[in-house]
Amino acid sequence: MEFFFQPSSVAIIGASRDEKRPGHNCVKNLLELGYKGKIFPVNPNMEQLLGLRVFPSINSVPDPVELAIIIIPSPLVPETLRECAKKGVKGCVIISEGFAETGEAENIKLQGELKKVINETKIRVIGPGTMGVVSLQNNFTSSYVNFKGLKPTGNITFVAQSGMFAGGMVRYFATYNLPVSRIISLGNKIDVDDSDIFNYFAKDAQTKVIALYIEGIKDGKRFLEAARNISLKKPVVVIKGGTTAAGARAASSHTGSLAVNADIFNAIAKQTGLIKVDSLTEFLEVAHAFSITPVLPQGPRIAVITYSGCLGVLASDNILKLGLQLANFTQSTNEKIHKVVFDRKFGSNPIDTYPATLKSGNKTVFTTCLDAVLDDPNTDGCILTVWGDEKVDEKPDAKPDEQPFTPNIRDIVLKHQKRGKITIISVLGEKIGIERERKFFEDHGIVTSIFTDSAARIYAHLYHYTQFLKSNK
Repeated sequence: MEFFFQPSSVAIIGASRDEKRPGHNCVKNLLELGYKGKIFPVNPNMEQLLGLRVFPSINSVPDPVELAIIIIPSPLVPETLRECAKKGVKGCVIISEGFAETGEAENIKLQGELKKVINETKIRVIGPGTMGVVSLQNNFTSSYVNFKGLKPTGNITFVAQSGMFAGGMVRYFATYNLPVSRIISLGNKIDVDDSDIFNYFAKDAQTKVIALYIEGIKDGKRFLEAARNISLKKPVVVIKGGTTAAGARAASSHTGSLAVNADIFNAIAKQTGLIKVDSLTEFLEVAHAFSITPVLPQGPRIAVITYSGCLGVLASDNILKLGLQLANFTQSTNEKIHKVVFDRKFGSNPIDTYPATLKSGNKTVFTTCLDAVLDDPNTDGCILTVWGDEKVDEKPDAKPDEQPFTPNIRDIVLKHQKRGKITIISVLGEKIGIERERKFFEDHGIVTSIFTDSAARIYAHLYHYTQFLKSNK
């Protein structure tokens, strides 16, 4: 599998002069990324491309080729794959489409021919119908998509069956600065599948979390074993496509997948420790949270601190709906809180800080309450809301409630994270302020969200993963 991510040499079969064609952009991406291996464009109608010699066929390449990228009309692919095997190519990434996903008998037969070649030659294949692989930490890509903006230091590996979905997500990751450095599109999964990816990335030191979009499973027993094995080493956040009859039909026509019944897949996820989510928003939020946090919550008892009674109510509802608990503070903790939040019911959780902040200031109220609840033996974690506005620089002459207190919050959260207590910070306000505050906290290993319901869901997934790890010690 290493040759799919760090090959010593690569051939692009179907290289093209046309700058709009995948066969052109695959070559261009390798050059711009600074790939250190040998690049062999293949096209019988060309002699030069982007300063590289072009070969008429894979057999005419004089040097060994470890990986081939195939971007040619589908009827030509089976014989080309056989030629690659004869050449000694270890693996092929088949970007070409027009196989079993079409539902057409002729194309299903064509995919069967590919499978026959694979079985006879033992060559490894990703695809067909794949976007390819982006592996920034190895300065390699077999993809034609624009990956500019992604950082090689990211610790999320994103895996999807869909080619264009993976391609679109590349731009999302780059735009929203998600720490993704490896992207794998599996396509129709004629050979390499999710289990292969699990087994490979279980040993990858840079991958902290895997984010997986899946439609179907080829080998249930093998999938169970591989999923459980990787879940014991690192979290896998998964969103399942084809959970309804209509979705299953769409999956069949999309990647030729036989979708697994939703109840069955839910049972598989629970048994193997996969972190199943139900929406793309949740998918990205939870994967990002796992990539950031240095600690996992050890219990379900949550303190909630907000500047809005509404946010506190909604957070409480979600915490209980998710099977978590509202922390029951000790007498000592309640007394500390009541000194600054004097106008609310003694012992309340959630803690509504307004209008107490008008008298004592945001810094005093929030830092006092946060330190107190995290120091409480009856609390396992906290959901805290802060306000992100456009003020960037502290004003020495500002009123107490206008003083930025983000560094104080950070220091308290980090102090208690060392003791295993996690705080998720919900940042509301103006766009510039939200982005600034979230980046500040996340750069220090503190998980954030925008709304408290998201924070509760994130906490629940982190905690349930903790329970899986504990139950399998």
